[in-house]
Amino acid sequence: MKKFTLLIPILLSLLFFNSCSSNTEQLQENETSTNLSEEVQETTPSIDKEELMAITDTKRLLIEGLTLEAYEVSTENLREKIKQKWSKIHFYVQNGLILKVKTYPYEGISNRTEEFYADESGLILVVIEDNGQGEKGKAKDELDKMYYFHLDELVLELSKENEAEFSVRNGDAEELLAEFKEYQEIYQQMQK
Repeated sequence: MKKFTLLIPILLSLLFFNSCSSNTEQLQENETSTNLSEEVQETTPSIDKEELMAITDTKRLLIEGLTLEAYEVSTENLREKIKQKWSKIHFYVQNGLILKVKTYPYEGISNRTEEFYADESGLILVVIEDNGQGEKGKAKDELDKMYYFHLDELVLELSKENEAEFSVRNGDAEELLAEFKEYQEIYQQMQK
């Protein structure tokens, strides 16, 4: 278990250092392509989506490999939209940090689940499974839909057919991010 705990900070460090070097290269390209008389405009550094996806997939597997106790919350006292959609919510926490939230449907109505994965930066991945009642840590090609986030921004969506959609729908991203933030608040209220 300590190995997994140590790997998460290492992966985060690699991501940070890689993004710093990418940012430096981007700035150098911008400086050489502009005239000295023109004002250099700051640009948002682009994210290597394939690299982010690989790092996030590794983090998901690391989280799934941890032995974390599930804190279960019934939805009967939660707001109506959550109560209608889900019967219970499981929170997986390590050192006070929510690493995973999994929502479960009512029996006999659906088998669809949603899993929210997070790290110190916030939400990193949402996995939606039409039949999420099986074993945890399924292979990526067995998952129905995956939403990859970076710094509260949806970066890409991957469907079961493994076709990346780089022009993702902002409405889906905002709703998933809002759900995750609400789940964080629910967990915080549980701790009081």
